[in-house]
Amino acid sequence: ARLEERLSPAVGAEETALHAALGRILAEDVVSAVNVPPHDNSAVDGWAFRRTDLPQDGVLPVVGRVAAGHPLGGPLPKGGAVRIFTGAPLPEGADTVAMQEDCREEDGGRVRLPLRLAEGDNARAAGEDITRGSVVLHAGTRLRPQELGVAAATGRASVKVFRPLRAAVFSTGDEIRDPGTALPPGCIYDTNRFTASGLLRALGAEVTDLGILPDRFEVIR
Repeated sequence: ARLEERLSPAVGAEETALHAALGRILAEDVVSAVNVPPHDNSAVDGWAFRRTDLPQDGVLPVVGRVAAGHPLGGPLPKGGAVRIFTGAPLPEGADTVAMQEDCREEDGGRVRLPLRLAEGDNARAAGEDITRGSVVLHAGTRLRPQELGVAAATGRASVKVFRPLRAAVFSTGDEIRDPGTALPPGCIYDTNRFTASGLLRALGAEVTDLGILPDRFEVIR
């Protein structure tokens, strides 16, 4: 609690393109400007219809076709059904979708639909995943691939993130040598500098490698 109370960011913030934001720390909340999905849509491939229009024999005329990215272009005619595919927008007036495996196409451009469906079955509402105005990512979040996907779903092309922390790393000791060099008697290879640098880089820090310093006060100072 004391750390949280007394600490403040040591760096400023910057706007970064979403594709370059992996591993960065959000400097502000990400608030969705859109509903996700943006429209009522079908959860399955099948036929969309108005549940109250379904007759006792379950047969309706097919009056159109709707695919993802290709809306019907108008309201659903009363007493009709439209062929629809997963993710496609439901026409105005349609409230239920019958899965294609449960339906049978008949002559004359008609389809036989199951009677057991309730209003709203296999239909997904606009904003069901994300509601416009809601906070989808909070400041302080480290952006993983899944967070980038969430931000992209809201239409964000960039995000405000903290600038990377900067760190300088060096080892000290007359006995320390870099890997790949000859090892004189009484000496050892440097390991801590590589470990510390790797840990810092994994956290997103920009690391400056200052190498190995000898046991000389004026050099270390």
